[in-house]
Amino acid sequence: QPELKINVDALKQVIPKDLTASEIGIKLGATWIPTDIIEKFMYELLDTPNTSQWNIKVKFYKNTSEWYITNKNYDYSNVKAYKAYGTNRINAYEIIEKTLNLKDVKIFDTETNADGNKVRVFNAKETAIAQAKQDQIKQTFEDWIFNDQERREQLVRLYNDRFNSIRPREYDGSHLNFSGMNPEIQLRKHQQNAIAHILYGRNTLLAHEVGAGKTFEMVARCNGK
Repeated sequence: QPELKINVDALKQVIPKDLTASEIGIKLGATWIPTDIIEKFMYELLDTPNTSQWNIKVKFYKNTSEWYITNKNYDYSNVKAYKAYGTNRINAYEIIEKTLNLKDVKIFDTETNADGNKVRVFNAKETAIAQAKQDQIKQTFEDWIFNDQERREQLVRLYNDRFNSIRPREYDGSHLNFSGMNPEIQLRKHQQNAIAHILYGRNTLLAHEVGAGKTFEMVARCNGK
């Protein structure tokens, strides 16, 4: 409608500038990444055979924000899954699942105590080995995620549309009239804007550095019109 054009034009002027790939940090476990991209990374990293790909799938449950990889032990003959990026105690599919859920890998042994009860005992050596594999997978993912142009463009667009859509309000105090103020005091632009922020924002932190004029701002706010 013509009467809304002025609003549309004003909104266009304040649309946030798109962030580039270099300004977006993505770690394995970010819940906004499509599951097919996580699957592609996993299959490429581990050279998962096509026959195994039908059974090993990445799923994300929005209600609980949890990731799950199906049939993690299916690809049992894969050297990359059990040696290069996994260990004899935990394979790479299990490590990737824990990493997606932002959990550190920990290995426990089951032992029988003096009372004859079975207890879980933390295995520091095996944990250190597994966590080294986990760190390797994390780093490989960060190196991989933007190295394909089509995937990079898809993720940059998705990130900007989902997260880069809010622009904080900017305050202009140039119209304020400080009647009765000592004529020797001339408030600077940032001070006028800060006072406008206090008046209209109603919840303001004056976080200027020492000497920037916070005291004048607080006093002038009491008389700003």
